[in-house]
Parts: sequence; C-alpha cells; structure tokens
Amino acid sequence: MTGLDTDGHRWQAWLHLDNAAALLVEEPEDVDDVSLWMATPEFEEAIGHKRAELDADVPADAEGALRRASAAGVPTAAQQPRIEELLRTQETFVEELFDALLNELGFPEALHSTPQP
Repeated sequence: MTGLDTDGHRWQAWLHLDNAAALLVEEPEDVDDVSLWMATPEFEEAIGHKRAELDADVPADAEGALRRASAAGVPTAAQQPRIEELLRTQETFVEELFDALLNELGFPEALHSTPQP
C-alpha cells in the first residue's frame, strides 16, 4: 500500500508479507518455466529471504504510517507495536487487513469502506 501526505511525501508498506515476497522474488535468468521453478526448494528459499527483507522494514513502515496519519490530521491513539503487528498479519483477505490498519490508525471509516448495497 502507498500513501501520500499533504506535502506529497510518499509512504509505502507491504501487506501480507508472504504473498508480497512471492510476488517480489526475482526468478533466475536460466528458468524457462516459472511454474516449475515455483515448485522447487530454491523458490521457497528465495521467498524466505525476500520475506525477511520485507519484515526488516516493518518498524520503519509502521513509524511512517503513524507519521502520515498525523500529517493528515487524523487523531490517532495507535501504538507502533500494534501497527507492526498488523503489517505482519497474514489475513486471508488483504482488503480486511487494509481496513483494520486504517481503523487502527484512526482514519474515518467513510474514507476506506466499501459502500454496501
């Protein structure tokens, strides 16, 4: 997810780190069939390394989320450890995780909820 504050400063964080790692891992140049590579231990190892990189960024990402909420004028009582916990959560649906993060940061529900029929 990416956010911009009123000054145009950008903040970015990944949700569902396992899925993000699988999408971001670079395939070796000698791979002809990606689907076959995805079934190898090397692929799992590469995902593990990428996930560790993403996880190392979580504290700074959580701090950035709190800063951006504050810059947007959102009064938040959120604590950084809770934001880090949410950024590390492996919810089934990332949309639910996105809503939970915005709720925790104190953003008004109307800004991030999907209209109900």
